[in-house]
Amino acid sequence: MSYKDRMHPQVSKAEIEVFKALSVNGLTGGMVTQKPIVLKSTIPDFCWLNKRKAVYLDGKQVHSNDKQRERDEEVIELMEAKGWKVMRIEYEAPLSKKDLKETVEKIKKFVNSTDE
Repeated sequence: MSYKDRMHPQVSKAEIEVFKALSVNGLTGGMVTQKPIVLKSTIPDFCWLNKRKAVYLDGKQVHSNDKQRERDEEVIELMEAKGWKVMRIEYEAPLSKKDLKETVEKIKKFVNSTDE
């Protein structure tokens, strides 16, 4: 089985909602979605290549077990070692309007922050 066969099978409803909200807030310039980054077979949900920033939406139903949390931490370490800034946002589906708004605000601050 190739690494592509083990990758993110499909986009979640939460990812679509967040993408739409990011677009409305003017945060999709320079962003790509579902961009494979081969370090440990990972695909960030949202990725700004020019800023080397990646965002993962982690559904609690998938990312709450210890093994998955360890893998998530390992991915963060590998990406940061390669010069990426990584944000992981845990959520419970379905996203409420309030949760969606808070998620977009977090991403907005993360994407627009200047790195020293």
